[in-house]
Amino acid sequence: MDGAPISNLKHNVTYDDLREYIAEVDKLGELRRIEGASWEEDIGLATELLQHSETAPCALFDDIPGYPKGHRVFTNFFGGQRQNITLGFPPHLTKFELSMAFNAAFKEIIQNPLPYEVVDTGPVMENVMEGDDVNVLSLPTPLWHAEDGGRYIGTGSFNVTRDPVEDWINVGTYRVMVQDKKTVGVYISPGKHGRIHRQKYEAENEP
Repeated sequence: MDGAPISNLKHNVTYDDLREYIAEVDKLGELRRIEGASWEEDIGLATELLQHSETAPCALFDDIPGYPKGHRVFTNFFGGQRQNITLGFPPHLTKFELSMAFNAAFKEIIQNPLPYEVVDTGPVMENVMEGDDVNVLSLPTPLWHAEDGGRYIGTGSFNVTRDPVEDWINVGTYRVMVQDKKTVGVYISPGKHGRIHRQKYEAENEP
């Protein structure tokens, strides 16, 4: 590979949010925009087909029937050259080079963790639904497979739980299925911190 040795490559994320990431992927020629696909019949099937090819693009679904334009679904983003920029590395790296670069960067971050700052808010809080405004059905969650029991909005999610006794926070990725506008079902494997937190709340008869 031309340029700096893999071990010297600096981890550098070149985008600040998902919109900028999509723009970067578009520059690579690895983005396809699809309009009018059904959340019930089309998006899951198309995504399944894309995921079986290493050279397939990612897909940005818009104008989904039953939802306003701009309520989009973005799939198959971790493949092709875009997986490199997802992890903060140059897009031209081979899989082996990416693995080596990621390993070196991971060791560096473990030894020298990034400083954090506690803030009151941030861009991640741009869209918040609380109380009576909660409507999970306002999100165009696909039926990923024809025989699924429902529409799964996770595992593509971060699920934040707080220990009710010790007051510490866990962030996990769990199976989350939409039940109705204000209810989701969450499956958490035994032994996971999210499940431990939930069991503590249940023991206290708290929601």
